[in-house]
Amino acid sequence: MAVTMLPGLVVGVLLAGALLCALLPAGARAVSRTGLAAGIVGGALAVWLAAAVWTGGPVAATWLHTLPLGLPASLAVEVDALSALFLVLLAVVPCAALLYAQDYLDGLSAGDARRFYALFLVLIAGMMAVVMAADWILFLFAWEIMGLSAYLLVMFDWRSFANTRAAWVYLLTTHVAGSGILLGAVALSVTAGDFSVAGTTAALQRVYAGAPAYAHLLVALFALGFAAKAALFPLAYWLPGAHAAAPAPVSAVLSGLMVKMGVYGLIRLFVFMLPDAPTARVAWGLLLATLGAVNMVVGNLRAMGEQHAKRLVAQSSIGQIGYIVLGLGMAVALAGRAPLLAAVAFAGALYHLINHATFKSLLFLTVGAVEHHSGTYDLRQMGGLLPVLPFTAGLTLLGALAIAGTPPLNGFASKWLLYRAAVFGGTEAPLLAVYGVIAIFISTVSLAAYLKYFGTVFLGPEREYPAGRKAPESPAMSASLGILGALCVLLGLFPAPVVQAALAALAGAPDAALYGAGMVTGSEVMGAALGGTGYQPLMVLLALLLCALLVWLIRRLSTQPVRLTEPWFGGEWLPASEARYGAEHLYKPFLAHWAALLRPWWQPTFHAPPAVERAIDADRWLLGPIYAGYRALADLAGRWHVGKAKAYVGWQVLATALLIAILIGMEGGLR
Repeated sequence: MAVTMLPGLVVGVLLAGALLCALLPAGARAVSRTGLAAGIVGGALAVWLAAAVWTGGPVAATWLHTLPLGLPASLAVEVDALSALFLVLLAVVPCAALLYAQDYLDGLSAGDARRFYALFLVLIAGMMAVVMAADWILFLFAWEIMGLSAYLLVMFDWRSFANTRAAWVYLLTTHVAGSGILLGAVALSVTAGDFSVAGTTAALQRVYAGAPAYAHLLVALFALGFAAKAALFPLAYWLPGAHAAAPAPVSAVLSGLMVKMGVYGLIRLFVFMLPDAPTARVAWGLLLATLGAVNMVVGNLRAMGEQHAKRLVAQSSIGQIGYIVLGLGMAVALAGRAPLLAAVAFAGALYHLINHATFKSLLFLTVGAVEHHSGTYDLRQMGGLLPVLPFTAGLTLLGALAIAGTPPLNGFASKWLLYRAAVFGGTEAPLLAVYGVIAIFISTVSLAAYLKYFGTVFLGPEREYPAGRKAPESPAMSASLGILGALCVLLGLFPAPVVQAALAALAGAPDAALYGAGMVTGSEVMGAALGGTGYQPLMVLLALLLCALLVWLIRRLSTQPVRLTEPWFGGEWLPASEARYGAEHLYKPFLAHWAALLRPWWQPTFHAPPAVERAIDADRWLLGPIYAGYRALADLAGRWHVGKAKAYVGWQVLATALLIAILIGMEGGLR
């Protein structure tokens, strides 16, 4: 098989699977198995394509050379090393989510299962098309498919007003801001003469040479659309509600992958398209770094204050996106001034993007497992689930430590690169050193937020969960958690290959030399490239194991046994409900200092003029009258049902005579 056929096969298999799921005349179980099979086959093809790119170079294909109406565009794809990284993520995480959904959504009706799996596969196909598109027409089409399918999945439980509102806010925000991508692409295509990404990139260089202000306006339009999808502050208000409303497998993919499509766009814009102008590059880089720092602070502090488990994890996503954008901004600002630091910052950003896809998907799925058992997301009503969900508890703790940057897990390795790039980058731009200190502090805030989640859900006495299923841990759900947990460990223990893949993606940029591509290898970045002995995760693991062994020996050799006793409340007996230190009590003094950041997000409201509301209110002027007419006919027919057989026979005779008369009339009239 020709490698150039793989991009079409990847998308085609997923879309065919979606169509099959939508039309399959079978039960929910068969539909779920079909969706899982389509996801696995499509993911395997995507991994095959990525491997072909890493071993043989970029893969390009054109499906249509011209479009209808004479548009100067084609449906073209090009998969380079950057696209290959995203394809692997889009292959692994959705397969884990589909495996998880086999048991998590086992109570769905056949119709709801068809709707879920068809939309899920369309969402994955849309994201894969986004990262492979080499033409803005295909990119924008895939971008819309991705957005609309995500919207329909967010409002999967459409009977809930909160869910439909969250879906509407997401759709409106990302589409209004995303119109900037459309405007920028169209404006550049007019200059370039076609819609190809390569042609518009060259056109942006020419525009900057003649009208720098106009070029920066176009860059800002693109950045606005990508920033909204990536949930960058202040356009992040849609994310907590949307991710909390969606089913857990969808939330894992939305946070782990879909918001990364915005980051992918920012990478393409600022690393692959931005004109070669040192001053402009520094300005845009520092702006990105600043937005990343704000995201880190706002997202993680708001996560600490949440009492809803899913919203806590969603708010944390905003903070973790901040780390990624901080690294990207540092790379852009340092390009040409400190190429080695730019390479380290870019590798750290892309590495953390990969890590976030694993541990954030893991954490969302653990929240789903907890809700599946307890029937609630409210941390104030949870507790004591460790004995009944031990595997889920262990994977939750693993994900919490990974996202907080605890060695030797993957979160520490990527954050360590970002810390070093920020501190050493302070010699070129002192503001970056400040952001590095903020990043280190915010990691402790992230750890505190997830210790709150873990402690209130799994520790303490078990509570009653009248709305829960109280089922044992599911094999499919546990296997999915295990896969993602293993990735968190492996990506932390063996960082050099991941960093090397990130550097290979950087090498494909037009100004790769400015970013230090080719100066260092992945092993050198994790080692002594910036001085010192570097980071040795296997040695860290060995040291931790020795410490754990020492603690175990001390405990075994202790002479006094551990005594369990009831807590003492100054001589007063208190019920467990009053004595328990709940989620709402944690960190109250600290959060009081940041109360301004914990207020509800601004939610846009839209009110059309009364005349417009009446004009678009189809229920009032079209559907309502039709319903009233059918209701009147039904009432009339109800009055004719008098319960007498003779009357019914009479109506049948009359109807038969009427039909005979009509048929005779259609043959030329009554004679």
